[in-house]
Amino acid sequence: MNRILLQGVGGVGGWLAAELIRSHHDITLVTGNAAISAAINRNGISLATPEREFNVPATGYTTLDELPATDRYDCAFLAMMAGGVVTAAVAARDLLHDDGYFVSFQNGFVEDAIGDAVGIERVISATVALGSSMEAPGVYRRTTPGRLIIGEMDGTVSARLEALQTILAHVVPTEISSNIIGVLWGKLIWNGAVSGLCAISGKQLGELFDCAVGRELFLRAFYESVSTARAEGVTIEPVIVAPDDYFSDPADPPARRAALLERCRAFVDKYIGVTPSTLESLKRGRKSEIDFLNGYIRRRAQANGHAVPLNDHVIAMVHEIEAGQRQLSPANLDELATRLE
Repeated sequence: MNRILLQGVGGVGGWLAAELIRSHHDITLVTGNAAISAAINRNGISLATPEREFNVPATGYTTLDELPATDRYDCAFLAMMAGGVVTAAVAARDLLHDDGYFVSFQNGFVEDAIGDAVGIERVISATVALGSSMEAPGVYRRTTPGRLIIGEMDGTVSARLEALQTILAHVVPTEISSNIIGVLWGKLIWNGAVSGLCAISGKQLGELFDCAVGRELFLRAFYESVSTARAEGVTIEPVIVAPDDYFSDPADPPARRAALLERCRAFVDKYIGVTPSTLESLKRGRKSEIDFLNGYIRRRAQANGHAVPLNDHVIAMVHEIEAGQRQLSPANLDELATRLE
């Protein structure tokens, strides 16, 4: 049985931990947060999903220094915020066996940065195509059904990748992709279109699509994301939505745009109560992952000589909120729309 080191027990990590412990996997939890460790050690981990609710006893360590010095692991799951992932990988490197590997569960593109630090050949990417959240330390909820998509960075289907699929299939349906870059972009075109807009407005995902300006800005953001990926020569994989489903060039006939805006209304009920991670971070007063989401889109667009004005404004607004210079408010959407006129 593989020994798994799970670093980061927030919205994604807590859900993973509960399901893997329930399936009797050998997993060691390092939370990075003393309050989460204390809650887990006192009460175990509670998870609610659309299918069931359960609690499992668990032990949580706050730092790697608390682990026995002789412990070695077959793989490390990296489930913390994107800003801390490289530091976490470097710190765990010597705890892995020589053929041990890292699995990145972050939003955005962090795999290259991890690879620069520990070797890209030791990195597997895992795209989380579902919603999950931490409701309180040690208490988690998977808010939507979905899947995991995993892949080697060079596109090969390795023995370790197939073994990882077997492990993760105990958690949620897990697919192997030979085009993981296309998968990462497939999720990013969605996250880049909704996370920042929810973050500046304070709206949950369903609420964003329940207002006209939210739907209009979503189409504009989606256009910038897809255009950037295509300029990179990426074959985008459909993860949350297919790239053509909501791609509306500003020069499109008004009837097509009106049809897409109407189609967006389906997301109101589908994503009711879902809070994207960027908004969660801002509400908790934490630095967000905006630079790994919209910031990545902007960097790649700039590299290809393309302008992404919506992304520029969203990034600036989120940084202002982080600095205490702007409030979370639906009025930010109206301001953004005015800036783009």
